[in-house]
Amino acid sequence: MLELYFIFYRVPKMMTRLAREQGRSALGWSLLGISIWIGTEAVVIFGIGLLYGVGAVLFGWSMPVPEAIKIIAYVAALAAALLSVTILHRILNRKPRAESFISPPPPPDFRSETNRVV
Repeated sequence: MLELYFIFYRVPKMMTRLAREQGRSALGWSLLGISIWIGTEAVVIFGIGLLYGVGAVLFGWSMPVPEAIKIIAYVAALAAALLSVTILHRILNRKPRAESFISPPPPPDFRSETNRVV
C-alpha cells in the first residue's frame, strides 16, 4: 500500500512541480519517475532472487524461500526505489551550467550600403 502512494501520487506530484519550474515536460518526467521506481524494484528483487537461487544450488539453502528473505528483499527494493527517485529528483533540480565561452561576434550584414564594393 505504501508503494502505491509513492508510485501514483507522490512521485508524479513531485516530478510535475519540478519539471514545470524548470520549463520541462511534466508528463514525461512523471512517467520517468514512475518507471524508474518500478524498474528499480524489479531489478533489486530479481537480483536478490537470483542470488538466493544460486545459494540454493551451491550451498543447499532451503528452496521454499523463507519469509524473512522475502521481507528483506521487499524492504531493499523499496529503499533502492526511494534512492533512485531521489537521484532523479536531484538531476531534475540541478541548475544548468553557465556558458564558459564567449560567444562569437554576429555575422556581417551584406545588405548595407557601406559594405558594397564599387
